[in-house]
Amino acid sequence: MVKEIRWTKYFWLSLLSFGAFMLEYLSIFIIEVPLLHVDIQNYTSHQRSIHCIIMTFIWAVFIGMLLLFSKKHYRFPTGRIQEDKISLKNWIVTLACFIGCKLLTFIDWHTLKVIGEAQGKTIFQFSAQYLYYIFEVMLVTLIIIYGQKAVETFLKKESPIPFGGIILAMTWGIFHFVSRGVGIEIWNGISTMIFSVLSGEIYLKLNRRWLHSYLFIAMGYLL
Repeated sequence: MVKEIRWTKYFWLSLLSFGAFMLEYLSIFIIEVPLLHVDIQNYTSHQRSIHCIIMTFIWAVFIGMLLLFSKKHYRFPTGRIQEDKISLKNWIVTLACFIGCKLLTFIDWHTLKVIGEAQGKTIFQFSAQYLYYIFEVMLVTLIIIYGQKAVETFLKKESPIPFGGIILAMTWGIFHFVSRGVGIEIWNGISTMIFSVLSGEIYLKLNRRWLHSYLFIAMGYLL
């Protein structure tokens, strides 16, 4: 008999995934300042790239440990059955959400994000930045899937409401109002919250397939 998993277990994994973003402060104040003698107020482009690489390693270890723990103790996340086909309607909604994500990044960059990020960077700097983003989106996806699972476990049924995206908006999204350390940035916070809900909807419309969802969310964020 499989032991029933309480909804709070999944909810804490969602919050823990958000907490992984705070590991950036560990990198800055424990590794970079005392060991690398980095002035966090005046990052050079090269130092910023080194920071991105360090965070990529830290997040990779965290994500690996979290997934191993989750699969061992909760047998989640699991792959959806192959017969669980994604309907044409769901593909259309997914595409609409993806376009919505791209509109948000276009408003920020006035071009495709990948083009804007590449300007003024060396290949090394661009690669380091995008490695950072790739793992950031992994954490974003984990917040969504564990958050959605938590609420659906509480409700004892699957829901068409993107609760995972809402939880992402209330954590990662709200954090972007102040994430750059230059005061409150209204549009940065609002756009990230909208992106969060759209990403949660993508996860649902792709029948909760976490790998498919990650790829679409990543393209919506990175391209």
